[in-house]
Amino acid sequence: MSGRVVIIGGGISGATTAYDILRRRPDAEVVLLERDEALGGTARAEVSPEGYTVDWGPNGFLTNVPHSLDLAVELGLAERLQPASDLARFRFIFKDEQLKPLPLGPGDFLASDFVSWPGKLRMALEPFIATPEDHRRETVHGFAARRLGEEFAQAFMHPMILGITSGDSANTNLDALFPRMRALEVEHGSLVAAMVSRVLERQRSAANGAEAEEEGGGPAGPGGRLTSFGPGGVQVLLDALGERLGDRVRLASPVARVEPGRRGGWSVALADNDERVEADAVVLATPSYTAARLVEGRSPQLAEALDAIPYASVRVLALGFDPGAIPGRMDGFGFLVPRGQGVRILGCLWTSTIFPSQAPHDKVLLRIIAGGVFDPGFVDLSDEEALWEARRDLSRTMRITEPPEFVRQIRWRDAIPQYGPEHLDRVARIDQLLQPGLFVTGNAYKGLGLNDCVKNARLTAEAVVESL
Repeated sequence: MSGRVVIIGGGISGATTAYDILRRRPDAEVVLLERDEALGGTARAEVSPEGYTVDWGPNGFLTNVPHSLDLAVELGLAERLQPASDLARFRFIFKDEQLKPLPLGPGDFLASDFVSWPGKLRMALEPFIATPEDHRRETVHGFAARRLGEEFAQAFMHPMILGITSGDSANTNLDALFPRMRALEVEHGSLVAAMVSRVLERQRSAANGAEAEEEGGGPAGPGGRLTSFGPGGVQVLLDALGERLGDRVRLASPVARVEPGRRGGWSVALADNDERVEADAVVLATPSYTAARLVEGRSPQLAEALDAIPYASVRVLALGFDPGAIPGRMDGFGFLVPRGQGVRILGCLWTSTIFPSQAPHDKVLLRIIAGGVFDPGFVDLSDEEALWEARRDLSRTMRITEPPEFVRQIRWRDAIPQYGPEHLDRVARIDQLLQPGLFVTGNAYKGLGLNDCVKNARLTAEAVVESL
């Protein structure tokens, strides 16, 4: 046996790892074991008989980094790339009983009431704030409060983290989730100085005839342009990976445990029968708590480190309406809801505005996210209870009183890893405890988004090929 790799978990991370191993070493024997009946994990989408495209998890990737875009082009999907509508750059927060637009620039910010004038004056001190020597465990909230003031941190970082992780900005490690933000602070000594530097760089590039990058970013949302695939949403990417992998993918194949092989390497025991698959290398591309159960018999310390990463449970509700049921305009990406506003949902994406082709002609599609660390019980509600809560909140936030014509609900238990203050230490501990030929990848470790998963999957594939 030489060059056999078993990958456990068929989400975007596992499928990309398998694809990239074969791209680097076509003669490798790759087996991908997925417990469900389809690839994708949380990164899946479906098209309903009525013509609604429902993303189960992520609704695309940002183009400010090349990872997912390059993968899509390699897979022959360039013509199916679907950039978000220009209106998607407008985002809102529900606060004080109204949807308030997030500022897109300094002028908008000064005119807004998200931060009081004393708070804005505190923000003006940002260039004079020092960078601490030891910041490994600084939280997103702590970073923003230190540099820009408590009001700014509460007004913007709190809802932003709710939208990204369904978690708590005061319990999310900045360096783990936003390493670029820390790099800007360290490199320039100030976020204001970093922004000025970027503006000047773009002006120089434009003067030299270079195409301007789509940066964006800031309180209104992250940089880059959201991009998906049409028709079919993110499922198109997973289907393309599945086609490339072919019969190397074994669906409905849950794994019981991973153990040392009898002749070296590793042995993967399947759960539903006595079958064992021998391998030179094994990649655990599952949630970290699942990986912990697979290795606990062989490495209790590694299992303990994997199991220490917490997760949040969320519920997705896709609701379709006739446009006449929507009292106001939906010119934007959607809105987030900070806690304390008397609304239970975390936010609502105006999907048919972001990607018009994801709803039937003359229909409206909303995608609601609820649950998270502040409301873990939402995922346990019955479908009827969850829909009632969502409709009540839509009535308050968007003044929608008509029932939806289309409803699709997806429950995700323990779906989104939470990068707590100790996250970097936990990941370093996991890396230290991994034995030769055993690898981990996925959104539990070094980035949550689709781009992060693709990037880390390719780095894992490179490491696996070097080990063979």
